[in-house]
Amino acid sequence: MKRRMLLRHLQLLSLLLISTPVLAQTPLPGIDLERLELNPGAEGSLVVSLGQLLPSGHYRATVAMQYAHDPLLFERDGETFRIVGSRATTHLAVAYAATGWLQFGLQLPVVAFQSGSDLTGENISAPANFALGTPAVSARAGLFTQDDDGGVDLALEMGVGLPVGSQAGLARDGALRLAPRLMAGRHFGFLRGGLEVGFLTRPSQALTQRPGILVDEVGNELRIGAALATTGRRLRWELNVRGMVPLTEQPGAVELLPGARYLVKPSFEMFALAGMGVGSAPGTPLFRLMVGGAFGNVTPQRGPGESSVNCEPGLPHTLEECPEMDEDHDGVRNGIDRCPRVPGTLERNGCEKKDTDTDGLEDALDMCPVEPGPASSQGCPLRDTDKDGTDDDSDTCPNAAGPPENQGCPVRDADKDGIDNDKDACPNEAGPVERDGCPETDTDKDGVPNRIDSCANEVGTYENQGCPQHIFPLVVLHATRLETRGKIYFEPAQTRVNSRSNPVLDWVAQVILEHPEFPLIAVGAHTDDRGMPDVNRRLSQGRAEAVRQYLIGKKVPPERLAAYGYGQDRPIDSNLTSVGRENNRRVEFLIVDPQADKTPSPKREPGTGETR
Repeated sequence: MKRRMLLRHLQLLSLLLISTPVLAQTPLPGIDLERLELNPGAEGSLVVSLGQLLPSGHYRATVAMQYAHDPLLFERDGETFRIVGSRATTHLAVAYAATGWLQFGLQLPVVAFQSGSDLTGENISAPANFALGTPAVSARAGLFTQDDDGGVDLALEMGVGLPVGSQAGLARDGALRLAPRLMAGRHFGFLRGGLEVGFLTRPSQALTQRPGILVDEVGNELRIGAALATTGRRLRWELNVRGMVPLTEQPGAVELLPGARYLVKPSFEMFALAGMGVGSAPGTPLFRLMVGGAFGNVTPQRGPGESSVNCEPGLPHTLEECPEMDEDHDGVRNGIDRCPRVPGTLERNGCEKKDTDTDGLEDALDMCPVEPGPASSQGCPLRDTDKDGTDDDSDTCPNAAGPPENQGCPVRDADKDGIDNDKDACPNEAGPVERDGCPETDTDKDGVPNRIDSCANEVGTYENQGCPQHIFPLVVLHATRLETRGKIYFEPAQTRVNSRSNPVLDWVAQVILEHPEFPLIAVGAHTDDRGMPDVNRRLSQGRAEAVRQYLIGKKVPPERLAAYGYGQDRPIDSNLTSVGRENNRRVEFLIVDPQADKTPSPKREPGTGETR
């Protein structure tokens, strides 16, 4: 038989009883037969610790029923006798983590029933059918914890078995039992593995008392356990191997215990183990079955490199916790879904095409998704605070109603020259803004005032911008700017002016030189919104500087020129169309007052520009 080598002490015991004329039954010595111990916190494995502790403040309470078959046998003359052939035990266990590094545990086994062969003829008393087992308390300290950078989980535990169980039920040792152990484990993605080594100290108990015969004892032993467990799922599997190396004259034993655990809900878990024993040490069954449940904080924590068990369907979780899930079932994973709770399309990064304000611009591109507005203002409405028909962006007096021809301001202009009386140097004589409201000059006496005369030193016609009929002016003068009849071209993606822009720039230089009343000309360069804003700003500044240098080369005094690169910040049209982008790529020449405390603002009219 499998247990023949280990149970030679029981054979000697039976021979002793046969040879001694004693009619009274002999009780077995008091030992704790139970070898199964639960891992109270069940971190990683149900019966082998992998060096982990519960999170601070968490607890776990476990109730388990286990059946052991043939845990204590003896043989005589080839016949096997079952001292304990069947044994059912209820295990109660609880674990509580007082801090992140200190955990306490308590276990209480209760023998529900046990039975065996009728050994009356062998003068051996049957053990008690119901018995209280040996209570055990433990304190576990975490020494190291594995993190994303590596390492291992390492813990040290001291367990104490109290001698208060039932001696008649083979559930109590003769004195206090100590069980120190060292536990280590590691996460390997969807697996955890670990090893524990412990030393059990208990009184040596001889099972045979006959002098001169080799004494078999139950006493101190080295206990070793190893486990491998799956992670990240509601249904998890584990494989446990538990063995003992005797330190007295007793045989060794090994148990193999595979099992499964299922998380019913975040606070309740069910589990089952089934396995077999190899060896003849007392308490090692032929096979063992265990089922049970646990309550409390039973949802496993997510370890380094592991997926979270909360990502299983039906369990509460956060979007950040489960980046690989698709919460809205739109085919876009949570980790890259910009609208993870609303079904959308892959092209929109998981968001749906939606136009809440029905202004023709979808919400993903609309800066004011609940207020209709034109695309040129990124979907935001044009504000008109004073309700005078001139939107605030163009209204010089946004809080006071006025006609559009007066830039939205009330009319307070006696000479009707567009300048308020309090700012008009000649309030009773009409004059342009450039002359502070005073009458303007006409150098060439052609009837075209200098402020709109593109050929100020040559007699021309009003229809031809003050130039002779045989000359086509490439610059048109306005009150605040010089409008070029032709684009300013640059070398692609460079700041250098293309030579085909020279005729236009020559005209600009000529007009500036012929109009000394223009104190300062601001050269403003703009781009569309393609590319990075900072890059576009630097490119536009370089181009503005290049145009300024060209004009200086044409004898324009440097102090009358300023260069500004606005990049993509001041569009005059929508960047959603190629035509709009073409209009936004431009160079402007603004007539400004150098004493004004602001950067010149471009007018919202196409007509001047630049190409990449």
